[in-house]
Amino acid sequence: MERIMIYPYTRAYEPYVRYAGLLENREIVSLVSSGGSGLVGRQVCSGEKELTVSKDYEAELNRCDGVWFVNDEKFALPEDAVEEKIRKAVLQGKKILCTRTSFRDSARIADSIPSELQMLPQEPDLKKDMLGAEYCYHIDTPVLVVYGTERDTDKLAVQLALREELMRIGYKVASISSRMDGRLYGMYPIPEYMLKPVCAEGDKIRKYNHYVKQIELTQQPEIMVIGIPGGVLPYDRVDHNEYGILAYEMSFAVPCDGAIVCMPYNAGFDGDYSEFARDMERIFRYRTIGCHIAAAVPDMQTALDNRKRHLVSLDRKFVETKVKQYARKDVFHIVSKDEAPGCVQFIVDALSEG
Repeated sequence: MERIMIYPYTRAYEPYVRYAGLLENREIVSLVSSGGSGLVGRQVCSGEKELTVSKDYEAELNRCDGVWFVNDEKFALPEDAVEEKIRKAVLQGKKILCTRTSFRDSARIADSIPSELQMLPQEPDLKKDMLGAEYCYHIDTPVLVVYGTERDTDKLAVQLALREELMRIGYKVASISSRMDGRLYGMYPIPEYMLKPVCAEGDKIRKYNHYVKQIELTQQPEIMVIGIPGGVLPYDRVDHNEYGILAYEMSFAVPCDGAIVCMPYNAGFDGDYSEFARDMERIFRYRTIGCHIAAAVPDMQTALDNRKRHLVSLDRKFVETKVKQYARKDVFHIVSKDEAPGCVQFIVDALSEG
C-alpha cells in the first residue's frame, strides 16, 4: 500500500481525503499545510480514520512513500519554496504527483522528476486528438451531469460520492471531473482548453464532445458522470459566475440524460426547486432529477462589504437534519455515507425512467 501526503493541503482537497477509499493500492496518510493557512491542527475525515493537518513537511515526508503537490487556495505559497520541497522529495526517492498549475515553468519542473518517481503514467492524449468529423458525435452511454448554482457547493464531493456508490453496486463508471486533478481517483480531468481562451468557442464544443466520445469508446462504461466547473447563475453585474458560458458550451457538447444541481443551504428553501429546474432545462437542456444541499451558506457580511458572494461552511450534521425535514427523495445531502445508497438508487431509477 503506497502512503501519500497532500501538500499544501487546503479545504479544496477535503473531498479527495474524504473519498480516499477510491484510491487503488494507495492511502492518504498525511496532510501538510503552511503555518499561516489556519488549517494546522484540524481534523479531517478520511474513510474510517481522522487525519490531523500538520505543518512539519520534513517529518511527514519520512512517513510517506509519495507526495501529491496540489494548488493553493487563498493562502498562496512562494513558488521557489514549493519547488524546493519537490526537490527534497525526489532526493529521498519519494513518488511524485504534481497537479499544481501555478508554476511559471511547469514543463521544466515536470522534467526534473525522474520517470521512475512519477506516481502516474503520462496522461492519455485524448484532449488533443479530435475524431474525424467536424460535428458532435452522439454519446450512447447515459450521462449524469453534476452542476452547481455557484462555486463551493460540494460539486466535487458529489461526483466522488456518485462514483463510489455506483461502483459499489456494480456499475462501470467513467467520470469526467469538474477539475483538472482527479486522475489519482480514476477520473478524467476537464481539458485545459475548456478553461482558457486557446481556441474558438465552437471548436471547444466539438473538441470536448470528441474527448468524451473517445472516453466512451475506450472505457465502454455503463454510465458517465460529468462535472461542470464553476456556477451556472449570474447573480448580478459584479458576481457573474462567468455568465454560465462554460456550462452552456458543455451542454451543447454533451447533452445529459439527467442532472444533479448542487446549491448552498438556504433557511427559506422549502424543498421545491421545480421552477429553477424548468429554467435549467430551457437554458442548458439539463433534466434536473435531484438537488444536493451543500454544507455551506452565503456570508452576507462579506457580500455587503465586497459586493461578492462568499460561502462559509456549515456543520454537515446540521444540514443532514434540515434536508430530512423536506421529506423528499429528490432533495438530499448525498455526501452523507448513510444517505448515499438511497440517493444513488433514486438517481439510477430516475435515469431508467427517463
